[in-house]
Amino acid sequence: MTERRKKEILKLIDNLYFEFGTKNPVSICKGLDIEIVSANIEMKGLYTVVLNSKLIVVQSLLEGFAKLFVIGHELFHALEHDCDEIRFFREHTSFKTSIYEEEANFFSVQLLKDYIEYHQDEVADLEIAEEIEKFI
Repeated sequence: MTERRKKEILKLIDNLYFEFGTKNPVSICKGLDIEIVSANIEMKGLYTVVLNSKLIVVQSLLEGFAKLFVIGHELFHALEHDCDEIRFFREHTSFKTSIYEEEANFFSVQLLKDYIEYHQDEVADLEIAEEIEKFI
């Protein structure tokens, strides 16, 4: 990810904070009319659109900071990435979609930066802990 892209993502976070007065991804989702539901799914989370309704689905086993991190990650997909386009690239081309995941992780880490210090012990999920280390 380029420094320019990182700056764009940080600007997005600033704009969201200005608009909603919070960096809590759950509150931001409410403000953007994005529904969050928990479900028994294999992946940690996903963003989709169902009948023109934006929906973030979070693995039901997640709780605390890990759940917030995943919601933040999926929120970025909701704001910046076209689901159908990414799905097409992933399924029909050799285009690497990992950059989208890296951007979403960067966004979530930066969005939750203030929470991380106080909830470090809650980050039991090794994969999430590694992403936090990468971007802090």
